[in-house]
Amino acid sequence: MIPYYFAQAWRRIAKDKTYSFLNIVGLSAGLTCFAFIALWVKDELSYDAFNQNVNRIVRLTQTIKTENGLSQSAATGAPMAQALQQDYAEIENTVRMDSREELVQHQNQQTLESILLTEPSFFKIFSYHLTQGHAATALQEPYSVILTESTARKYFGNANPVGQTLTIYMYDKDGKGTSYKVTGITPDPPPNAHFSFTVLASFSTIAAANPAGWNDWSNSSLYTYLLLQPGVSNKAFSAKISRFYAKYTSEQLAPGRAISAFALQPLRDIHLSGHLQNELAPSGDKNQVYTFATIGVFILLLAGINYTNLATARATGRAKEVGIKKVVGAHKKQLIFQYLSESVVMALLALLLALFLSFFIEPFFYQLTGKNRSLFASPYLLLFLTGVTLFLGLLSGIYPALVLSAFKPASILKGAFRASAQGVRLRRSLVIAQFAISLMLITSVIIIYTQMQYIQNKKLGYDKEGLLFLRVHGNINVIKGYEAFKNELTASPLITGVATSNSLIVNGLDAAVSWTIDLAGKPLPVNTATLSADANYLRVYGIPLLAGKNFTPSAANTSQQQIILNERAVKEFGWIKAENAIGKPFTLDGQPGTVVGVIPDFHFQLLYQAIEPLAINYQNQHFARITLKINVQEGRQSLALIEKVWAKHFPAALFDYDFLDLFIQKQYQAEERFSKLILYFSVLSLVIACLGLYGLVAYTTAQKAKEISIRKILGASVNSIAVLLSKDFLKLIVVAGLVAMPFAWYIMQQWLQAFTYRISITWWMFGAAVTLVLVIAFITMSFQALKAALANPVEALRSE
Repeated sequence: MIPYYFAQAWRRIAKDKTYSFLNIVGLSAGLTCFAFIALWVKDELSYDAFNQNVNRIVRLTQTIKTENGLSQSAATGAPMAQALQQDYAEIENTVRMDSREELVQHQNQQTLESILLTEPSFFKIFSYHLTQGHAATALQEPYSVILTESTARKYFGNANPVGQTLTIYMYDKDGKGTSYKVTGITPDPPPNAHFSFTVLASFSTIAAANPAGWNDWSNSSLYTYLLLQPGVSNKAFSAKISRFYAKYTSEQLAPGRAISAFALQPLRDIHLSGHLQNELAPSGDKNQVYTFATIGVFILLLAGINYTNLATARATGRAKEVGIKKVVGAHKKQLIFQYLSESVVMALLALLLALFLSFFIEPFFYQLTGKNRSLFASPYLLLFLTGVTLFLGLLSGIYPALVLSAFKPASILKGAFRASAQGVRLRRSLVIAQFAISLMLITSVIIIYTQMQYIQNKKLGYDKEGLLFLRVHGNINVIKGYEAFKNELTASPLITGVATSNSLIVNGLDAAVSWTIDLAGKPLPVNTATLSADANYLRVYGIPLLAGKNFTPSAANTSQQQIILNERAVKEFGWIKAENAIGKPFTLDGQPGTVVGVIPDFHFQLLYQAIEPLAINYQNQHFARITLKINVQEGRQSLALIEKVWAKHFPAALFDYDFLDLFIQKQYQAEERFSKLILYFSVLSLVIACLGLYGLVAYTTAQKAKEISIRKILGASVNSIAVLLSKDFLKLIVVAGLVAMPFAWYIMQQWLQAFTYRISITWWMFGAAVTLVLVIAFITMSFQALKAALANPVEALRSE
């Protein structure tokens, strides 16, 4: 008996091809979309979960309070790990880390590697292991390294790398690189860890290279992780250690000193709730995760509504079929099982199509998101999709199964059966819900696109066009030969300026507690971002002076260093006017100095953060970046010239360059991906809604076939008939717009809060979304409306 019902279901699907196509494609599109959103959300929530002790691992964070505010940092001082473990029995183990990108050389091969300096306890705290070497000893000796498997293959092929050496330009005395011994091999780190590496180096290398200064309490440049004892509460212990720092530094005894407080951040929270200064790697965004999760639920709901709406609407057209079957002896249970089986079979076909589409879309998903996740490797997600499919199949089959099977055949065959008012209201409500979801997504796309355009076009306070920067990688030959390199380049009209600095003003700068005085002459501890640069820096970047003067190279050898501040520093230090800053004493990094100039504010970090006080000190002896101002119209020739001159002066040095404007654009890749995904999902949601709308219009047209024919005979125009069939649905879309507006405004307002510099949401964004959906919906309905309006009325009235 069951095969008979499924055969009947298959015949019904094959007979009503248009309806079957709309239902199967709409539901499969929704299931596919939800599956990939779920994969993305699952990946974001799974960061660091592979660690066996994930619930006991915490990171030590630092909050520094000065007269001009608070700063929160992920970096802390080197002595803190040992001090904490000595003082608190709640700690089982500690590990310190430092992350660097350094040049690695083997024979004639030079490559930049992501190096993580750490201690042997790294393997006791985190769930990493060695495939070659001994975890307990591999990182004990200075100048020892562990390679990931892919890194080992890159340098040594299939040969055994353990015991071999690599030249690394890190902690080398003469800037010419030093030998590091390979002591172990580890599998490549999983992609869902909040830090990554290609090389692990021994932390003891730092002490060996700088035995006097590396263990300084005030040098907060390292990362400290703790493994707590089982049962220790993160929050309670975090409160307990918040001020342990004072015990070792006696900072509380010195009035006016900056105050440091410490807290513990659970490992699972770092990726999505990090966003501190000096993060090991770019953090994720929990608001994006919540947004995508909501979108996934909405699209699944949209597909479910669409499937159910079409199924219930179409069922009323089968009333005579029910009447005839009951006349010839069909029982109510048989009819119920038939309609349920038809609906479930169609839903299962949609699931199969969704799985088929997922298989081919996975490479595109990886390319777009960078997440190598597969639906077929997620059994719980597959089980959930199957359950949702069966539920929707049963839900959409309940109406025809129970309602139609309950009608008396005599009433149905006399034509007394009509769709109930409750059913019509239900379908209208579902249409409103469908288009409200689509309108929310499309409005979100418009707002996100406008914000991204604002970011890309916002003036940063300096001229980023035509700026190309070179990474020095600590090469002493480059530093010593810089003047000759610069002079040869500036002799060409293709290069209009060359400058050096210790950092790049894109992702933020290192912060330090500095000392100056207020207007009354009292000592003032302040927290500032710091940058070291030469006298050409302001001119190359197009940054003017508001007061004072530029750096004077001839005064560089004096005991007082030269300092240039930004406007924000002047205001936060209470000096009111730029002119009041000139001549003020300013101690930076423990070295006394004098403020010689003030410049306008410019953005030296991403637009999520507000501009902070900045102190630039003069430095031309040690630098990490060379910035060149090139002729934009002759970009290729300029780059070729720079590469030629570089090879001439530094033949053994890696030519590592980037264009500043492109580098800035790369920093917003996550937002670009987010906006693209929102766009694709919005288009898909609109397609699903329009498929449902097309099916409903087709159903309405069939229901009103005789009315349309009579109107045509009486002289109604094609346009009037098209309007007759479309106006009610267009009204529903307008209502959907009114429903969607407040939800879209609230959701996007929350998303925009992540940006310190952001657009304002205005009425045209909602108007554009509603107009777009109305136009697309009208075009969708027009096909059916025109088909009905142009049909021969004799065909519909023949039975009369």
